[in-house]
Amino acid sequence: MANDLPANSPRRRGFTLVEATIALLVVSVMMVAAMSVAGQSARSRTVQQEQVRGEAMARQLLSEIMQMPYQQAGATTTVLGPETGETRSTYNDVDDFNGWSESPPQYASGTAIPGFTGWKRTAKVEWLSVTGTTLPIVTVSLIETGLKRITVTVTAPSGKVTTLVGLRSKYSPFEHVPSVATTYTSCMGVRVQVGSDSTTASSASADLVNQVP
Repeated sequence: MANDLPANSPRRRGFTLVEATIALLVVSVMMVAAMSVAGQSARSRTVQQEQVRGEAMARQLLSEIMQMPYQQAGATTTVLGPETGETRSTYNDVDDFNGWSESPPQYASGTAIPGFTGWKRTAKVEWLSVTGTTLPIVTVSLIETGLKRITVTVTAPSGKVTTLVGLRSKYSPFEHVPSVATTYTSCMGVRVQVGSDSTTASSASADLVNQVP
């Protein structure tokens, strides 16, 4: 006996509707999963990009500070921070940057670095005291010790924080005074940008301590 149903049978139409519903459900689940993966990938790229840019901004400022003289010539520092009337363009020693804060990040000239709107940079300088030989103990000092710790913190618009730390000694190569008047390069920087979009730009710099006479 034949069990085929006519094309216009209610039972055939009902079976087709169930199939369509299941197919729609499967497609919906797959779309949600695909969108979730795409979203996670986009967030991962954003985090990685912020990490790279944050490190570049931190290194640029740390390099600028590290190549400064340990302390102002002919002066005895009792309080860390800039002298009255000094601005970034006239800073002349490492501890002038203590308490420095800027948003957005700027070049030493005061010009904002393109593509970093909403970013923030801060700097802190501290005296360090080192005691012990076998197992040195490092503590923060309230008086001059001959060793300063520089901490640069960069905060992205998303709130992601990047921190770099450098140590500066009054016995470092930067403190060597040339025997005769001379000009030399103590820091070198580079800025690379892809296309005309400033958000694709990246800046970095490095201290050239080996170039000090």
